[in-house]
Amino acid sequence: MKVIWHVDTSGEPFMDLSPDGELAAAVDWNNAKIYLVKPDGESVVFDIQGQDAVKPVVSGVALKDGVAYVLGSYEDFVGIRKYSWNGEVGEERHGWAGSVSDNILRSPSGNHLCYLITIDAGKQELYCDGVKMTLGGDYYFLNSVSDSGVVVISSGDGTHVFKEGNEVLSFNTSNVVAYKDRVLVNEEDFLRVYDLSGNLVGEKEGYTFSLTTLLRWTLLPTERYIFRYEPLEDTHVITWDIKQVETLPGFPQFANDHFVVTSKNGVLHCYSLKDFHEVFSVEMPEDDGLIKLSDDGRVMLVSGENGGYWLYVSSENNF
Repeated sequence: MKVIWHVDTSGEPFMDLSPDGELAAAVDWNNAKIYLVKPDGESVVFDIQGQDAVKPVVSGVALKDGVAYVLGSYEDFVGIRKYSWNGEVGEERHGWAGSVSDNILRSPSGNHLCYLITIDAGKQELYCDGVKMTLGGDYYFLNSVSDSGVVVISSGDGTHVFKEGNEVLSFNTSNVVAYKDRVLVNEEDFLRVYDLSGNLVGEKEGYTFSLTTLLRWTLLPTERYIFRYEPLEDTHVITWDIKQVETLPGFPQFANDHFVVTSKNGVLHCYSLKDFHEVFSVEMPEDDGLIKLSDDGRVMLVSGENGGYWLYVSSENNF
């Protein structure tokens, strides 16, 4: 892996990488700019503020079909500004000045995209693939969006699971994520796996998980395996029937259906899920940050904890 593009920025690190690795998006939070980068290192940069007199407060970015969706609180509205390689290509306006953008997520393959905004006190709106759902009462956070369209939102003490706009499950815990049509739940001291009918299909005592710094989960589900961080230890590799089959060093930073990236002692390690051989390792450019890896493992986008982005590309054949 070699760094083919880098930019120094400051503020919240918001970024995304398309599953095919063909486009990366990175937000310069303090300066209201977005960088789009190709895997050959070519890049363009756009001013998110545009003609507004007030600098926007960006809450996230997600890539879908070659377009970067930048969620933010803008001068006159809250919502999305969209950018392709050639510049701004549209907006999705909601609310008004004073409304707040919450968070945005896409599903792993990019076929579904959702974002959550707060219109005013006690009223939020969830938009998934252009369809609006109005939420009242508690303040919700967008936990997870799966490739089958399962959407998970949580408040401080509860979670609601939706598919196609209908609520299918609810839980009395905020630690819930989805993978396709399965839901993983941290209930009390148990990791539990449910189908969308509410049937318990697996559980294990002591396998807790939660949301940690930089909005990262300590549990990452993939097609064959679940990766769970044991605090102060390493990453446990678990099958869907909750049997441990492997241990990998450090914290699980990112996983897709083919690779997992962990970090330990300032080094990023990438492993193939075919046989868990190490594909590559690189020193982390900063002490902490976010990681995105392409489906083929050859493109990796890394952020610092407080800004700064690095795009890595590999041409090696050990994948």
